[in-house]
Amino acid sequence: MNLNYLEETIRTSKYLVCLAGMEFMREQNVAYHRDSDESYRIEEKYGYSPEELFSARMFNTHAELFYEYYRNEILSKHLEAGKGNEALARLEEAGYLKTIITKGIYNMPQKAGCKNVINIYGNIYENNACPRCGKIFPIEYIKNSDKVPLCDVCKSTVIHPGVYLHGEMLSNTVISHAVEEVAKADTILVLGMNLNSSLCKDMLPHF
Repeated sequence: MNLNYLEETIRTSKYLVCLAGMEFMREQNVAYHRDSDESYRIEEKYGYSPEELFSARMFNTHAELFYEYYRNEILSKHLEAGKGNEALARLEEAGYLKTIITKGIYNMPQKAGCKNVINIYGNIYENNACPRCGKIFPIEYIKNSDKVPLCDVCKSTVIHPGVYLHGEMLSNTVISHAVEEVAKADTILVLGMNLNSSLCKDMLPHF
């Protein structure tokens, strides 16, 4: 793409919305779980594919194994915002970028300084909640718990992480908010994914 054309499009946009994909993780040299080598490593280590491990079924039927995977492979990553997310933060600060919509769960845009971010799948830092009483727990509680983190009020209830798992319904409120932002946009900036990705297919028909 001609960079002058891109710059002019962004500069003249009245309502710019960004769809940010998982490829931004590559900036931190983090292997994506769908990469063949990474998928093979995980399946060899845990006996299940990443999709099976990161699922509502695994959480409900094998909570100890789910949390072993979740701690070792998800919570153990110490990631800082890369140049791509820093560029988005500058666009937002300058008033060009109105909203970032992402399926990322590590709050990378927020770490770069972005304020208006819609995390479709939630994030690992917030809303780690007891499904029974609704008490919210910090990420440190899950990291430091013994095997399966249990609610300290309900005692036997397993805490649900603050992210949506495979097989779970996404929040209608969050999806509606994302659709509303896309509908208001006159320009969509698609980064870190191709146009056949699920996020593009879900959002772009509303543009």
